[in-house]
Amino acid sequence: MPLSWPYHFASLSPTEVQQRRDVLTLRGHYAQYSALAVVVFIGLYTRLSRKNSASASQRRGVSWWNSPPVSGWKETRKQYLTILSWLTWLLTLSVWNTGNDYLHLTKALGHVALSQLPFQTLLSPTSFIFTSNPGLPSVLSIVTSISQPALSPYHRLFGRLIVLPLLFAHAVLYLAFFAQSAHPEFGTLLAKRVQDLDVQYGITGIITAACILFFRRPMAQGPGPKRTAGPGIVSQRRRTFYVVHLLSVAGLFAAAYFHVVYARTFVLQSLAAFVISVGCCWAMDAGKRGSSAKDLH
Repeated sequence: MPLSWPYHFASLSPTEVQQRRDVLTLRGHYAQYSALAVVVFIGLYTRLSRKNSASASQRRGVSWWNSPPVSGWKETRKQYLTILSWLTWLLTLSVWNTGNDYLHLTKALGHVALSQLPFQTLLSPTSFIFTSNPGLPSVLSIVTSISQPALSPYHRLFGRLIVLPLLFAHAVLYLAFFAQSAHPEFGTLLAKRVQDLDVQYGITGIITAACILFFRRPMAQGPGPKRTAGPGIVSQRRRTFYVVHLLSVAGLFAAAYFHVVYARTFVLQSLAAFVISVGCCWAMDAGKRGSSAKDLH
């Protein structure tokens, strides 16, 4: 069916379908390699310029660039622009070499989004598991020489502005394709496909991702008459948030794993990234506790 934009539903031969799959796989590699290159570059740049940047920050204070675009927002202009620039790169990568094949673009958006899950996992803080030492850095914090509190806003924006929008676009385009495709028994392909497990897992994943987005981490309240919760209550709420957040992410990973076989590599990579991050924090926590014990003796 013709569409009002350049992409259309194309009938491909088995050879062309395999070529499309090869390009999708290559696109996922490019998305991950580019993320790795950015991490390495930031790590090298931060180490080389750390002293100069620290002294300059002390002189200038908080700049316009490092303040939020709207009063009350937690993230800065710099963080928004960085994430939006990365989104632009991923959208460019999604469009690359798709021709006018509607399904190629649709699959590319989902594939690129899932390829970023390991990176999103590495951006997340894991020190909340070790309540006795909440200042522990993550693996990515160590590699980039950027403190975890400075990385956490990127983790939040990465989910809100990159992973969820790409997955949502993938789902909308696929459902539109199903709705506009006829089926001899069910009337439309949509009526048939919503009864299939792979599509049900996909829809469940999108709903779970949206829930993760809207379930926000509670913030500490400042002093004043509006203060209604003490530090202990806020701490308990944060622990509850982290538990629910982890369970929701686990649900998203499970839905993606069973949705399509090509997502499984990214899900397993994300789980490996989480295990490495937790293991790194555990090793550092154990080392600090060992050093403290020696000092006491």
